[in-house]
Amino acid sequence: MSLLVKGGLVFVNGSFVKKDILIGDEGEIADIGASLKGDETFKATGLLVLPGLIDPHVHLREPGDTYKEDFVTGGKAAIAGGFTTVIDMPNNKIPTTTNARLDEKKDLAKKALCDVLFHFGGTDDNFAEVKKANPASMKLYLGHTTGGLILRKPDSLERHFKEFPKNRPIVLHACDHSENEAENLKETYKSITCFLSLAKEYRRKIHLAHASTAHEITITKSYPLCTTEVAPHHLFLSTKDREKLGFLYKVYPPLRSEQERIMLWNSLEKVDCIATDHAPHTIEDKEEGAAGFPGLETSFSLMFDAANKGLVDKEWLVKAMSENVADIFNVEGKGRLRKGFAGDVTIIDPKKEWVVERTELQTKCRWTPFQGKKLKGKVRTVIKSGKVVYEDGEFV
Repeated sequence: MSLLVKGGLVFVNGSFVKKDILIGDEGEIADIGASLKGDETFKATGLLVLPGLIDPHVHLREPGDTYKEDFVTGGKAAIAGGFTTVIDMPNNKIPTTTNARLDEKKDLAKKALCDVLFHFGGTDDNFAEVKKANPASMKLYLGHTTGGLILRKPDSLERHFKEFPKNRPIVLHACDHSENEAENLKETYKSITCFLSLAKEYRRKIHLAHASTAHEITITKSYPLCTTEVAPHHLFLSTKDREKLGFLYKVYPPLRSEQERIMLWNSLEKVDCIATDHAPHTIEDKEEGAAGFPGLETSFSLMFDAANKGLVDKEWLVKAMSENVADIFNVEGKGRLRKGFAGDVTIIDPKKEWVVERTELQTKCRWTPFQGKKLKGKVRTVIKSGKVVYEDGEFV
């Protein structure tokens, strides 16, 4: 049956306009216009109608660490946060570095409520597996991470840059894990400079993950084929939150100084996309020093609340969390409300005021560094492939 989304302010061609959207019975957008008719009608009066959001950077922990998260709980967290598509990272406890492991992940992810795509991990010796898997994107690590994916041989790094198809992005993890901030930033900038040098030599697309300082953005924007993402926790938290967060505080890249946080905000218009870097850990793991924050269910509302306060342009924000991500990672038929595209729609109540409460989260870890934060703007309804799957906090 077709579904008509009627009477909302629809984000089309970079701006909000009052339109109706008709999603056909095959789950694709059949028409966008006025006075349309469908078998069923969803009244969106007073609501903002967005393309289904896309998150390019999540850690859903399956296989290997499903006690932290899995594709079912992670998929629900994504939908509750307005994301209809996510791209999962390869650095699991069981890393995604072979074709067989990628196939296993694809099969496991079929149970997710959202669409799950995958970055493939590059190592010092898996060149044949990269060719066999033929992934849409690859992640390279120059800093320590779960799964032992750090590249140790400069020749291996260069070979991946040379052999991976140039029209597909290589995602760069340049974060150093030193606890000394000056040393951390020095090594991070050094890694980015190395990546950019190779990218320029081989004239290829690259994408910098989780930029946490304005200087990283300045460096990367010197190369037109480099895109950049920022995670909301680096925009809303800083070292001044250390005492408040206690043992939850640790994350990579680490939270920066308050001055760096403000400078990052001032550079945000140069950033290509917002990524959650959703990295759930249990409370017990955090007590033992695990690094990472969950973010799928708070990221959009944090950013939209900032837009309500005039800190960021709403139109820029929607693009940074939908169509820009689709363009960077070649996600066809998603990221825009357009005839023939997927009927994935995120509907926002722009006036809804709410308080972040960990007990209401879908993520398996059930905590957030934004506990108790008051926000304005909330995901009201999510439509996936033309079907309402989430409405007013409940899964349909």
